[in-house]
Amino acid sequence: MAQRFYITKDLDVLEFEAVNEWGYPRHKHNFFELTFVLYGKGQHVLNESIINYKTGDIFFLTPKDEHEFIIAEPTRFGIIKFTEQLFLEKSTFSVQVYGQKNIDAVIFHANIIAESIVHFEHDKAQLTGLYHLIKNEINNKLVFNRHVLTELFAALLLVLSRNLKASIKNKTSEGISDQEKIENILAYIRQNVLDKELIKIKRIAEEFYMSPNYVSVFIKKHAGISIQQYVIQTKIKMAERLLKQSNLGINEIADKLGFVDASHFNKIFKKYTGKNPSAYE
Repeated sequence: MAQRFYITKDLDVLEFEAVNEWGYPRHKHNFFELTFVLYGKGQHVLNESIINYKTGDIFFLTPKDEHEFIIAEPTRFGIIKFTEQLFLEKSTFSVQVYGQKNIDAVIFHANIIAESIVHFEHDKAQLTGLYHLIKNEINNKLVFNRHVLTELFAALLLVLSRNLKASIKNKTSEGISDQEKIENILAYIRQNVLDKELIKIKRIAEEFYMSPNYVSVFIKKHAGISIQQYVIQTKIKMAERLLKQSNLGINEIADKLGFVDASHFNKIFKKYTGKNPSAYE
């Protein structure tokens, strides 16, 4: 069951059949999830909503969502699980294929719609086909495996994004609580932390329909931290992952994360973690 609720990789696939019962309690995850109903029928309980599901439906869940399935007919689920880290590494995606607004449509999607996210009927086959391609590639050990996976995932999110946009086109920032807004702003900063232009106060204000003069005050009030401090903390967390999970050297990581040089990176890293980056080598 642990495999169902937690993941250690930034992208993973799980597929299983539920004959009479789903087999899991109502729960949340520490990741984003796309659930494909490969066949079957029943009900999906998402947050406070209950809707009927059928073969071909696809549900998108964020870490804030709580859900469960009630099985009416034997159902096979295909699940793609992914974390925000995959977005932080979006430089691996083809720039021409994967746009900023498409990432936003997914990462900031609050589940105001409990039903299947497929708005365009002809996209069901597209999305399900991409699911099977990702499932087949996930354990492939051949060369360029990671690149193939990220490109397939980018294509899936593009198709997903146009369906989400169509489903929530009338949604605006109005009516969103301060807590939801601060969570969305911080997610936006984490996602775009390597792009100085996108995390400028003016750009954040435009993205969330706020006054530039109020953005910093709002973040400090609700998150207890300044934008600059949050940017540094995010970069340090990314650096820790890269030191543990990649073959990049300290100089390469410092450059990738936008530090002045390796010396500056070492100083900031030790200040926030109490360790030198070299301790991870």
